[in-house]
Amino acid sequence: MDSISRHEQLLRVFHLIDILFSARQPLTTAELKERLQGRGVIDDLSEKSIRRDVEFLGRFGYAVKESKKRSPRGVNVQAWAIHPGRGAEELTPPPITLPELLSLAVAREFLAPLAGTVYWRGIEQVIKKLESVATEQLLEYVAEHQEGLVVHPRQAARYRSRTLTAIHRAIRNGQELRVRYQGLADDKPRRITIRPEALVLYDGAAYIAAYRAAPATAAERKRRRPGDDAIRFFKLDRVADATVTSRTFVRGPTPVAELLADSITIYRSTDPPRPYRIRVDAERARWAVEKPFHPRQKVRRQADGGVILEIERAWDGEMLPQILALGEMVEVLEPADVRERIAATAATIAARYAGRPRRSALPKSG
Repeated sequence: MDSISRHEQLLRVFHLIDILFSARQPLTTAELKERLQGRGVIDDLSEKSIRRDVEFLGRFGYAVKESKKRSPRGVNVQAWAIHPGRGAEELTPPPITLPELLSLAVAREFLAPLAGTVYWRGIEQVIKKLESVATEQLLEYVAEHQEGLVVHPRQAARYRSRTLTAIHRAIRNGQELRVRYQGLADDKPRRITIRPEALVLYDGAAYIAAYRAAPATAAERKRRRPGDDAIRFFKLDRVADATVTSRTFVRGPTPVAELLADSITIYRSTDPPRPYRIRVDAERARWAVEKPFHPRQKVRRQADGGVILEIERAWDGEMLPQILALGEMVEVLEPADVRERIAATAATIAARYAGRPRRSALPKSG
């Protein structure tokens, strides 16, 4: 048997152990085959091969008991069961299965941006505990099958553990957080106090979903900006430091996940969201449906293969970049003022490309 065939057999054996331990009654060859197919372990396999795999378990020391069971056709056929705690080595059910360990290993990849934090350390500790009781063959299979799922782009850890620990503590205990934050429009970091609701991982970056704390002084009330009462998303890359204060707060009435349900990004505006109707040509219709363009869009398919997307609630600031990205393949039907803005933008782009490329001024020498 070559190495690939041996690996395939070991994978089946790992699943057979899990299936037989969890079964309440003996299972026939046909039933074992059906359950292996249901787990995506095999496409097809002869009953002879499955019987050989069961015999393989017996050689490993598992207390495999063979019996007879009546098939749906009324014929007595072979059936097998594993008895935990019986046999020469008093074996018990495996503490971890391949799918479980593989899922944790992949989850660790998604948490890579938070490496070194309490979130990362938690899953690392769980995996190490399970690896201490897993067999060598199981660990080899996890390493091989993990290559079948690629997280791209793979994010390196870029957040300070101390900062993330402070944020986690403030969220958990409902305490206000004092941060030095430099927004895109800020020349330098400024100190603000926020009420953090959750950490949000979006598009490879971490954000603090938070409300601005109530102003404590007249000077702070004067510096209050429009929209400061609404939830905001502070990009963690722009947080210079964070300190937990002694002041506590009551969480907002709406969970952050629910607030994001109407959004394709984490964009927020002081203006209310409004309805959109967008026509997408046939060349990009499938993409617009699969992506989807908006999580709560309604799709009206057209005779020419295009689609009309009806979106009940969306913000201009998050819709316009999506629309412009599709170029001539998309047309905004409503709102009318957005049509005018798209037309003006298109005219500006066309004018820029009408002549020769503009040359940037070279720096003066000496």
